[in-house]
Amino acid sequence: MHTFFQVRHIKLSDNVCLFLQISRLCLYFQVENAEGGERLIDLSDAIVACGYTGPINVDQKKAITDAIALHALVRLIPILNQLREGLRLYGLDEVLAQHTQMCQQLFVPGHLQEVNVDFLLLALSPDFSEEGSVRRQREMRIIHFLQDFLQKLEDRGNTLLIRSFLQWVTGQAHVPLIESKREAFKITVNFDHDCDSPTSQEFENNLTEAICGGYEFSRH
Repeated sequence: MHTFFQVRHIKLSDNVCLFLQISRLCLYFQVENAEGGERLIDLSDAIVACGYTGPINVDQKKAITDAIALHALVRLIPILNQLREGLRLYGLDEVLAQHTQMCQQLFVPGHLQEVNVDFLLLALSPDFSEEGSVRRQREMRIIHFLQDFLQKLEDRGNTLLIRSFLQWVTGQAHVPLIESKREAFKITVNFDHDCDSPTSQEFENNLTEAICGGYEFSRH
């Protein structure tokens, strides 16, 4: 993919289960936002792979998204089982049983600060070129594209996709629990000047594909 900047991130292909979860999440929103039957037909192979067997048309979007959500939940069970086995390996399952109240906030999503665009924008740490240079102008243009992309996600209410973006660039989908770590949290953005500068739409398309597929966002 020809793009203009690189982001430090975890390769989701290293974790097949996590990759499948985010792929299903992207499919869910693609179906939900589909405005015509042709778009749904393009997604038919992925929809059928989630176990849906009914008609694929706009009138059945709710049934299709329900099937995708159920499929994602079923895929999540093996991940939770692995977590349980990992805790048992280090004896942490006994700690959880003995100190339930103390440990509850570590596992209940309600105690985690929700990821939002404001947090992500504050965390961005671009490695800019010299101020006033042509490179700096191009870099600012790309940063504006990224800001617009994230703002669109929030305006559309795609909070799950916002978390997926954070997962893709950092390996975690939640805001750090410790205040000092939240304040120090940064997403380093490096710019690649050896490729063509994309349009806003090209930037959005490439970034969406990278997040959904777990790809590196660069020109290679």
